[in-house]
Amino acid sequence: MFWLIVIISILIIAAYTTAVCIKQKGVPYSISATFYAIEHKGWFRFTMWVCPMALMPAILEVSKPGTEFLAFFALAGMIVVGCFPDYKADKFQYRGHIAGAAMAILFSQTWAVLNFWLMTIAWLPYIGYTALSIVKQEGGTFRDKYIETKPMFWIEIFSFLVIYLICLVLRI
Repeated sequence: MFWLIVIISILIIAAYTTAVCIKQKGVPYSISATFYAIEHKGWFRFTMWVCPMALMPAILEVSKPGTEFLAFFALAGMIVVGCFPDYKADKFQYRGHIAGAAMAILFSQTWAVLNFWLMTIAWLPYIGYTALSIVKQEGGTFRDKYIETKPMFWIEIFSFLVIYLICLVLRI
C-alpha cells in the first residue's frame, strides 16, 4: 500500500504540472500561477488536496520519531494553498495562499534535513541550473536575471523531489 499511495501522489502532481507546462508551452512562474493558466480551475484544487492527502500516511510512516508534525504541517500547507488558489483576487486569499506555501516549503525541507539530510544534495541541480542561467543572460540586474529563471517553480519542484526521494529511500 505504501508504494501505491506514493506513486499516486507523484503521478497527480507530475501529470498536472506537465500538462500545464505543455499547454503553456513553457514553465510558469510557480505551480500556483498555473491556476490562472488553466480553463478548469478545479484541477488545481484537486491536485493541491489529493496529492498531499495521498502522501500523508506514507510520509508519517517513514518519519523519524518527533518529526511527524513537520510532515503533517508541510502537507497541510499544500492543502491550504488549494483552499486559496485565487491569490490575486484579494488580500485574504493572498495571505492564506502565501501562508500555506511557506508552510509547505519550510516544514517539508526541515523534515527532509531531520530525516535524511544527505538527500538535500538533490538541490544541487537547481543551484547549478540557476547559476548557469544567470551567467548566460546578458544585461539586466542580478535580481532580474534570477527572476527570469522562474525560481519559485523550480523551488517547488525540487521540494517535491526531495520529499519523494526521501520517502522512497527510507522505505527500502
